[in-house]
Amino acid sequence: DTRIDVIQPMYNLVKRQAEVEILPMCASEGILPVCYSPLGGGLLTGKYGDGRTGRLTEDDRYARRYGVESMHRAAAELTALAHEVGTDPATLAVAWVARHVSGPVPILSGRTPEQIAPSLAAMRYVLDDALYARLCALAPTPPPATDRLEEA
Repeated sequence: DTRIDVIQPMYNLVKRQAEVEILPMCASEGILPVCYSPLGGGLLTGKYGDGRTGRLTEDDRYARRYGVESMHRAAAELTALAHEVGTDPATLAVAWVARHVSGPVPILSGRTPEQIAPSLAAMRYVLDDALYARLCALAPTPPPATDRLEEA
């Protein structure tokens, strides 16, 4: 008898495909989603809007994965919203991942204490319903897992 207790899907504000089937399955089956890439390869930290470099400028795979203009627009809007509410974009991005009803645990990483501090702050950040909804509106919700969109 095999039981799956934990899975590791990619999940972040601009890569939301896990919302279609994976996170609902986790919620219904008592599986813990431990999500990687909550900062979208650094896109959701605001650093690329500032002209800094990183994975998206140095690694072709990340550049392709996060090269969509709408993702960069969402990242810029996230940064503006973070400044409006007085926090770091990374804090909001990680708190958004953790706020999903399935109870994900974001995987946090950084090369320096300064890089990881905003992500760690997200674990204590209270993301109310109104702010969560505003963040959700920054990027499209994935379509349902069916080719019968007329039934959705």
